[in-house]
Order: sequence, then C-alpha cells, then structure tokens
Amino acid sequence: MKKITYIVIIMLMSTLAYGQSYKEFAKKFSYELSYEQAMKRAKEEKKDVLLIQVSNYCPWCRKLEKRTLSSDKINKLIQQKYIPLIVNRQEGTLHKRFATPVVPVSYIIDYRDDTKFKSFPGYQSKTDFYSIVSKD
Repeated sequence: MKKITYIVIIMLMSTLAYGQSYKEFAKKFSYELSYEQAMKRAKEEKKDVLLIQVSNYCPWCRKLEKRTLSSDKINKLIQQKYIPLIVNRQEGTLHKRFATPVVPVSYIIDYRDDTKFKSFPGYQSKTDFYSIVSKD
C-alpha cells in the first residue's frame, strides 16, 4: 500500500509541476495561451497560427517543449512565420475539430480561415519539426 501511495504522490507532484510549466514555457518563448487571442493577432499580422496542444500527463509534451521548441533556431523561425499558441487540453476549451487522443499534436492553422489546418501528431525531433515549420 505504501508503494502505491508513494507512486501516486510522485505522479501528482509531477503533474502539478508540469501543469504550470507550459505556462512558464509560453511566457518565456512568447506563445499565446488563448486561441481567440492568437487568431486575432494572426489576422492582424497575416500569419498562420502554430498551435501546440499538450496535456498534464504527457512526458512527450514536455520533451517537445524542452528538446525541440526551446531550440533557438526553431523558436526564431516560429516567431518569424507564425503566431505561436500552446494549449493544455485539460485546462482550455478548443473546438472539437482539434480533438485528438494523441498529445502532443501540432497544428498549422490558416489565419484567413481557421477551418483549414494541417496537423502533426506526436513528438517531433528538432530536425523533423524544423522541416515541418520551414516548408509551410
């Protein structure tokens, strides 16, 4: 019983720490946290939105943030081409068209018509992610 309790406590602690870290990530790398605000900026700046959907319980989401999105080269490209947005699907409300059982998942959303988008499920390495965001 003690072993199970210990495991549950560790999982809860890491979940609470992660639940706030995506917001810290957003602040540090200038990502929007609101879909509506991101779309408003996208229309003003005529840039597509790069939406990264994460979850509290997802170690791959954390790896995507730390290993891929934190790269200076990738972040610079994202900031030049897109309005970056990160959303925790457990905390926010996104339209059903973005519902997926997989996280992380990245979307490139057309700023002119947000019903047009491309999705890229799962963790992406730096090389793969750079390839995706540089082509579009």
